[in-house]
Amino acid sequence: MEIEKQEKGDVVVLLPKGNLVFGGVKELEDILEALCNDACNIILDLKYIKFISANALGIIAYYAGCFREKQKGFKLIQINTNIRKLMDITGLLRIVEVFENENEAISSMGPRVGKLEKTFLWSGEDVS
Repeated sequence: MEIEKQEKGDVVVLLPKGNLVFGGVKELEDILEALCNDACNIILDLKYIKFISANALGIIAYYAGCFREKQKGFKLIQINTNIRKLMDITGLLRIVEVFENENEAISSMGPRVGKLEKTFLWSGEDVS
C-alpha cells in the first residue's frame, strides 16, 4: 500500500491507495503515530479505499482521540457508502468528523474554544 502525504500549512493530508487491511494498516498506524507526536492537523482522504479492516477502524478511533487531546483536528474525507455504513454501525462517526472534500475539512479546523473561554467571551467580562 502506498500512502501519499501532502502538507498544506498546518494540515497534513494523507491519501492511502489500496485497501486498509493487513500491511497497509500498520503503515497507516506508523504515519499517524509520528504525526500525532508532531501535533499537526490531519485529513485522511479515503477516496481510493474500498475495504477497511476492524483493526484500521480501531486505529482511526484511537488517533482521533490522540489528536483531540492535543487540540488538533483529525478529519476524514471522501469515504464510500459501505465504509460510511460500517463507521455508523461501529459508532466511529460520533468520534470522527467526515466531510465531502478537503476544503470543507480544512475550513472546519479553526481555533478550538473550550467551555470556560466561551463563558468569558459571551459574558462580556474583562478577564485581564
